[in-house]
Amino acid sequence: MKKELPYSTPSGYFDSLKSRLSTIPESKSRFNFVPYFALAVSFALLVMLGNFILTKSLASQPASDEEIIEYLIDSGTTLAQLEDASYNY
Repeated sequence: MKKELPYSTPSGYFDSLKSRLSTIPESKSRFNFVPYFALAVSFALLVMLGNFILTKSLASQPASDEEIIEYLIDSGTTLAQLEDASYNY
């Protein structure tokens, strides 16, 4: 049984290949930094915006002494733990 290829190249394809390839513009060898720069700027803006929102919401009202005492009582912190913490600082 003889093997025949079902596909063939058009006649004269390789004769004009070099001239057709020369019409393709050369690609620039420079690396395009614009998308990466835009991504970095976007990320930095999101971090700065998040930091601004968090600092404004957390720093708006400092906790009073009563709130701190209530939190310590509710969390089950013992007097010994408070004394140990004060000596460590």
